[in-house]
Amino acid sequence: MERKRLTALKAGLVELSGGKFVKKGGFESSYVLTPLGRRLSRVRILGMVVDKFQSEDGNYATLTLDDGSETVRCKAFINVKLFDGLAVGDLVDVMGKIREYNGEVYVAPEVVRKVGANWETLRLLELKKAWKEQRGLVQKVRELQKHTSDLNELKALAAKEGLDADLVQAVLEAQELKIFEQEKQVEATNETRDKVLKLVEKLDTGEGADYDQLLKQSGFPEAQLDAAVNELLESGVCFEPKAGRIKKL
Repeated sequence: MERKRLTALKAGLVELSGGKFVKKGGFESSYVLTPLGRRLSRVRILGMVVDKFQSEDGNYATLTLDDGSETVRCKAFINVKLFDGLAVGDLVDVMGKIREYNGEVYVAPEVVRKVGANWETLRLLELKKAWKEQRGLVQKVRELQKHTSDLNELKALAAKEGLDADLVQAVLEAQELKIFEQEKQVEATNETRDKVLKLVEKLDTGEGADYDQLLKQSGFPEAQLDAAVNELLESGVCFEPKAGRIKKL
């Protein structure tokens, strides 16, 4: 049987640290199951290099990446040339497979390349879109669960709605493992939303408030700020006049 190459899903580092590693055997790929029910097996991540290490024999090297929300290590065995030319402070785009050893989830890189600072804003917008779509899927599954508690019937209803069976199964798996509880930690409170909204008004000089400045001046963890901004956008209180800018309506 021909095996299909797994698609590299763009992911935030907070997803890797906040999810649960699910080990599979045989030809099945292991993965991290995120609080939103995404299965991450082969990923594409973006972060700044905050540490670089290479063993004396040259057969092992690591890069520690930070994307503002979490850190993760990329580990290269033998093929350490992937990290050549990279230094602390560089922004890098990494594609690779999720691995786990001694409780640490890391990325075994396949492609590593240095990129420009504008990639941060673009990737953030891409992740926001992916998370929003995933939240929509979770909500649809929850709505279907109100009509039946039978798993097979639920899957049949999901199929009628045109929902991807594998994606639905991942959401159900996350519910079963009760990791959705972790998602509540980044839900925005009314107090958080109010503070972010006031800061948007304060920092808006005409083209909207810069997201990076919101993150810097709010003092919130990026996941918490992102949750507040998403709710302001989804409720119609704010909009994005351009990439990386938030403006009150």
